[in-house]
Amino acid sequence: MKKIITSLAILGSSHLLYAQIIYPQGGAIGGFVYTAAAEFMPEHGFLPGKKFPLYETVEKFDFNGKRVKIVLYDDRKTLNLDKIDCSKIGLTNSSEFKDDQGIVKVWEYLNKLANDSKLVIDKDATDEYEIRLMALDTRLIGFGSIDVHGMTQIKVTHNGVEKIYCTDLEDGDKNAPLDKSSFVSRKTATRLMMSASIRETIEKFLKDISTQ
Repeated sequence: MKKIITSLAILGSSHLLYAQIIYPQGGAIGGFVYTAAAEFMPEHGFLPGKKFPLYETVEKFDFNGKRVKIVLYDDRKTLNLDKIDCSKIGLTNSSEFKDDQGIVKVWEYLNKLANDSKLVIDKDATDEYEIRLMALDTRLIGFGSIDVHGMTQIKVTHNGVEKIYCTDLEDGDKNAPLDKSSFVSRKTATRLMMSASIRETIEKFLKDISTQ
């Protein structure tokens, strides 16, 4: 136990500057616990299988050091959606991303893509974006020839205006990491498509910021 606590303390210290996204649902120590979780989950927190990659945006952005405040919420259990706005496929809300692994991946992607785009996430910035994760799921559809779907939906509020960003990414789609002939395990396929779906959704959000 002492060894684990020491390791978490080191993580909390070394990632303090990186963890600028506010996560109110974590409570008083939410930022610390969240940072530790993000350190362990991305590559080591899953069962055996393909690691969870973080993809770069398809379109490149340069925000030139623009500073924004991001407040992240996980509304999935409260909403318990059975579908997302951009898809006819039902959600099961039973994938390996249904709990903390899912919100940590969204948190990590926001940090990575913002950093890649020279967008500074600053908890003290006055330009605030509230991001609520509404749904995150993967589906394997069909028999024999299986379609793999990664589905993400978030709601963003900025200056009193709400907008929903929704992605149902299927293998073979433009910007998907897999095509219909890719030979991978089901576990690997769902992880790759989930990752790409999160990337696509956050990229839509970044594109809107770039036009403001």
